[in-house]
Amino acid sequence: MNITFQAITGQRKDESLDTLKMDPKETFSFKTGKSSSSITDPVSIQLDASIFSNDAYSCQAKSAADVSDMANNTDVLTQHNYMALLSNTMSGEDYAKALEEGFDIKNTDTAETVTILDKIKSVLLESGQEIVGFNDDISLDKLARITGSMSFANELQQSFHENDIPVTYENSKAAGVAFSEVSDIQGLDDAAVKYLVLNNMRPSIENVYFASHSTNGQNVSGRGFYAQDAGGYYAQKAESYDWEQLDGQIDKIIEEAGLDKEDSNVREEARWTIQQGIPLTTETLKRVHTIKEISFPITEKLGAKAIAAAIADGRKAAQADLSDPRSIYVKALDIKNDTHLLESRMQLEEVRLRMTTEANRQLLDSGFSIDTAPMEQFIERIKNILGQVSDEVAGSAVDEITEVTPQNQALLISATINRVSIIQNGPIDVTGAMIDTIETASLTQISAVSKDLTLQYEKAAKGYEPLMTAPRADLGDNIKKAFQNVDEILKDLGQELTEENRRAVRVLGYNSMEMNQENFEKVRAFDQMLKTTLERLKPGAVLDIIREGKNPLSMTIDEISQNLDKNFMGDGDSSGKGRSKSDEKYSKFLYKLEHQKGITEDEKESFIGIYRLFHTLKAEDYRAIGSVLKTGAEMTLKNLLMATRTGHTSKKGIDYVVDDDFGGVEAASSSSSKLKIDEQISLAFRYHSAKADIVYENLEPEKLLKAKPTENTLLPKLAEDLQNAGVDENLEREYASEVVRQIREVAQVKVGDNAFEELKSLQLEANFNNLEAMISNRRDRKTGSIWRRTEELLKEMATKEQDMLVDALGEPKYEDIYQKSLQNISDSLEELLMDEKDTYIDVKAINLMQRRLSVMSQGSERGSFEVPVYLDGQKISMHITLKNDESMDSRMEASVQTYEYGLITASLSEKNGVVSGMITTNYDQNTEEVEYLESVRSKMCVKLAEKLKESGVSQENIAILYHAQTQPISVGPANANATDGNQKKLTDTSTLLSMAKAFIEAL
Repeated sequence: MNITFQAITGQRKDESLDTLKMDPKETFSFKTGKSSSSITDPVSIQLDASIFSNDAYSCQAKSAADVSDMANNTDVLTQHNYMALLSNTMSGEDYAKALEEGFDIKNTDTAETVTILDKIKSVLLESGQEIVGFNDDISLDKLARITGSMSFANELQQSFHENDIPVTYENSKAAGVAFSEVSDIQGLDDAAVKYLVLNNMRPSIENVYFASHSTNGQNVSGRGFYAQDAGGYYAQKAESYDWEQLDGQIDKIIEEAGLDKEDSNVREEARWTIQQGIPLTTETLKRVHTIKEISFPITEKLGAKAIAAAIADGRKAAQADLSDPRSIYVKALDIKNDTHLLESRMQLEEVRLRMTTEANRQLLDSGFSIDTAPMEQFIERIKNILGQVSDEVAGSAVDEITEVTPQNQALLISATINRVSIIQNGPIDVTGAMIDTIETASLTQISAVSKDLTLQYEKAAKGYEPLMTAPRADLGDNIKKAFQNVDEILKDLGQELTEENRRAVRVLGYNSMEMNQENFEKVRAFDQMLKTTLERLKPGAVLDIIREGKNPLSMTIDEISQNLDKNFMGDGDSSGKGRSKSDEKYSKFLYKLEHQKGITEDEKESFIGIYRLFHTLKAEDYRAIGSVLKTGAEMTLKNLLMATRTGHTSKKGIDYVVDDDFGGVEAASSSSSKLKIDEQISLAFRYHSAKADIVYENLEPEKLLKAKPTENTLLPKLAEDLQNAGVDENLEREYASEVVRQIREVAQVKVGDNAFEELKSLQLEANFNNLEAMISNRRDRKTGSIWRRTEELLKEMATKEQDMLVDALGEPKYEDIYQKSLQNISDSLEELLMDEKDTYIDVKAINLMQRRLSVMSQGSERGSFEVPVYLDGQKISMHITLKNDESMDSRMEASVQTYEYGLITASLSEKNGVVSGMITTNYDQNTEEVEYLESVRSKMCVKLAEKLKESGVSQENIAILYHAQTQPISVGPANANATDGNQKKLTDTSTLLSMAKAFIEAL
């Protein structure tokens, strides 16, 4: 019985090959450095013969071609890990935390999504937060029925909670099956242990099961001896052992393996290894020790912990490691908390890098042994983990003019978040201290001033009022005493007695500034703008800015605020519609509105109106605020709504004319005010825009229910009330769980892999939004529902644009016409969302339609088009692709799914003035099918002759193929722009699309 396994060590993506039906088993990985990621040859074990053949010691390297093949699998493996994460390991808590930190999981590519959620899991684990019940899709009773045991169900549920794993049917079923494989095993005999050790296999559930059932007690107990002069142990038969002579060498191996040579069990394991004819090395001794440490039978608690850890790591339940039931997240945290280990690794100061839980997790994930690796290798690996930056960059602060590169993105994110923290926790005085420069100051400059102010307070041993957080109780009392006359000052300035205005007076006082109207207006406006912008500058928002090649450290507060708005709203073009963070926010708002108890129908209508008002304000750069300021009216909800409906203001910002009739911002009551009218309006616009941002950020149904706004509610008052109202944690939890459930459903569909392949062929980013849209588009090629649905919603407008998509086929610059029509439809859907009363389901469906239109539009840049056609009395979707490669002429492929005749595809090309190709169907040949396709070919040739008058068209050059199999989408790269006629083999785009139109007309 000859069994061959390929032993693979190294990174997690390689270990996951088993889940892709590629058959390698999980292995031990004790080596470090480059060798840890190497790939060894198969190890052949002859169970029914002597094990000591020369082949057993052969160790040939992988060929260059093999290594290249492994590299080419990276995308597939990343895709698999991503789908496994969405299907099995992302919890509602993870998603909720991602939203809180400003990350858009649905619109983030596969690699970044895995990284972000890995980071979140690490942070949740490090915080010690208990997530009991958050991630349960099924009850404990149902879990017991699935696993077959109530006691195991209890242990499994607890382990899933500890590892932040959702208790879904799929996870529970896999856990039950995996535990059943190992629960009856009473122990491992010598043959099974030897099998695992020699094949370098970890004692996972599947490996233990396989070893115990494959060896069947067979064991060749060969003799051997340790040959010191030859450099190691050689398996050669001998009748007895001179243990006294061997013990010195055994002690050396034990110490090198990091084990206790005084432990009698370890010494016996070393001798057992020699007796079994296994080469005694540090690696084999570790394997033997690890396996023999496992107690059988496996308890339900150990099985549940190991299985939960495996799923948390993105592996199958059956790959659970019985020797160490900890996930890589727990291992990383344990290493960070190991004081002795940290003290022994102070050489990390050489690169001035801190050992973090995330870095540890990534190292462990790649198979790197942190506790035994040489320091040089450890330093090099951790530098690579943190962005492959040079020692100089890693050890110095990032200058505000640093260019954004892939290598320093992580450092820029960290530095930006650090600067924000410095300002938020620094003194409130910073606005007054920089009153003349804060408008043009960069984030770095503001944080530097804030840091200096903090140091001054600390040096004087004085407490200070922080910018963002409430002051301590004792400090609060001191503030009240120091500013007892603040209300009188406000009255003198003609200002309302609000906490916000009192805060502005305190800033003036801290900076010993004159209490006049000019200083008050400036401090209040910039203080509010600074606070609001910093609150919005979350890690996810920072990442969005840096992704665009911009450095937040060198940007002003105004510039940061504008970029935050642009990124949140999707930049206003069709590619962002249906996928922006604002779409997610609106879906969440409507979901909570439907599930919030105690809200009447009238209140629902009112709350939706308020939401749409502030969404429009942000989308139009707050120009309605400028309109209200121009009229001199109060900044109430009613006046803002009237201004948005007028819609005659400038495209951006405020638009006003100062004349004798101007009734804008009231003149200052203080004669000392030196503010000009335009300066007053600018400051008022800045102040109220910041207030509108606060309202928008806090728009939640439960908050609105507490605030009870009316049409006469002032904007600052609404902002304060919403900010002080708390969210409903249960609703937050329910929404996150619902979204994750929907994501899980999409990730588990069978056509997901094909959709990924099509995204790849069109060079579109592989994120969840694009994946869901592509899955829907591929399904819709059979039904055309998107065309019918848009017509139902938009009436004649949609019909006109859809007709254009067909009529313009073959015209010059068809791609531009195509994209413009899709954008018009998407824009109209966006207007519909903000103008009509829609339920949560309607909004979700419309957002999906917008994302589908976006994917279709982007696909046209690579020669892929979805075109609405009438067939058999209904409108369906025809898929057209323009292709070319080195071996084939440019060609057009158009496919349409018919009810009566199956999937019909026309594949046509033009060469040397002659059109040739074929018509295929996936149906079998029969009289009716033949008659129909012959008719289609005949009509198509007539149409081709009309459209391509300079080309030869003959039915003899167009074949008909029956029972054709659907070709993979990736056959031949699609590229519309390449077919420009500049090369002899390429046919121009208009000609190819004219062929598609002829096919449509023939059908």
